[in-house]
Amino acid sequence: MNTNSLIEEVIGNAKNGASLSRKQRDKQLRKSDIMQAAERVFALKGYHKAAMQDIAKEAQYATGTVYLYFKDKQMLYFSLLEEKIRNLLCTLKENTAHIADAEDKLKVFIQESLNFFDRNQDFFRIFFSERTQAQIVKDSKLAKSSVMQQHKEFVIGLIKAGQEQKIVRNDFDSRKIADIFGSIFMTVIFDWLKDGPKDENKLKDMSDFILDIFLSGAGRKR
Repeated sequence: MNTNSLIEEVIGNAKNGASLSRKQRDKQLRKSDIMQAAERVFALKGYHKAAMQDIAKEAQYATGTVYLYFKDKQMLYFSLLEEKIRNLLCTLKENTAHIADAEDKLKVFIQESLNFFDRNQDFFRIFFSERTQAQIVKDSKLAKSSVMQQHKEFVIGLIKAGQEQKIVRNDFDSRKIADIFGSIFMTVIFDWLKDGPKDENKLKDMSDFILDIFLSGAGRKR
C-alpha cells in the first residue's frame, strides 16, 4: 500500500487521546502486515491464482492467523479495495481543500486520481481484468460501501461547485452529471489498464483530455 492508513489510525487515535492497548495496537499492525502482503501476492499471481497460504507465507504469519482477520480471500481483496479508495479520498480532500476555483478543483481531482491509478496499476489491473460473476458481486458490494459513498459525495460536491461557478450546466441534477463524469473517467482508466503495464505515456497525460471532454463535450467547436 502507498499509505499505511492502519498505522496512521493508531497514531491518530493516540493524538486524540483515544489510547489503544498494546494488544489492540498489535492487532492493527498485524492486519496491516497481512494486507500489504496480500497486495504483493495479488499483484504477482493475480486474484484467482493467489491463495491464503501464499499471503500468510508472504506476511510471515501462520495461515490460521490470516483467517482470524479475514474469513476468505474475497473479503481480504475487498478490504484492500476499500483501503485503496480510502487513501485516494484522503489525498483528494487534502489537495483540493485550499482551492476555491471549481475548474482547478476538478483538474486536481483528475490529476491526483490518474496518478493514483498509475502508481497502483498492477493491483487495479486485477480488478478490471479478472472479472467473473463473483467479481461483479464484489463490484456491487464495493459500490455500496461507505467509503465509495463518501467518494461519490465528494465528486458530487465538486460538480455542485462547478454549477455554482457556472462552468458546469445546472439544468441537470448534480448526481446525474457526477455519474457521467465518473463514466468518462473510468472508461479512460479501463482502456489504459487493459493494455498492460505502462512505462511511458503516463495515465496523467490524459488529464487535460478528460477535463476538456467533460466541460466542453465531444462536438466540433463552431
